[in-house]
Amino acid sequence: MRVTDQQILEAIKKVLSEDTIIHSQKELLEKVKNKLSINKEIQVSAERIRKVAKRYGVKVQVHSRKGKEIKICPFCGKDLQNIMSQDLFGRATTIGKMCKNCRFEIGLGRSPARYIFRR
Repeated sequence: MRVTDQQILEAIKKVLSEDTIIHSQKELLEKVKNKLSINKEIQVSAERIRKVAKRYGVKVQVHSRKGKEIKICPFCGKDLQNIMSQDLFGRATTIGKMCKNCRFEIGLGRSPARYIFRR
């Protein structure tokens, strides 16, 4: 059975009312599944919980690490645009990536490593 975004959001709100900070996406997934565990057939992914949380205004802090550069926003799925700057010689250089839709930013050559959720 597919869970609605509203049910996921209510479970996230209950979890964040008990704990002000959730230190990882996996921890949030486990706690939300426990809140939704009235029906054992309910399945929800960590990616969907992350996207619903961001879409409905939960504060999400992203810690990144050096790694494969991402091209798609982890929150809304849109393409990331280059953030351009000028160096001392006036040449344009790329310093990072940004999503025009949800304003997510990440440095060049970095990928998300940990998501921290706050009330």
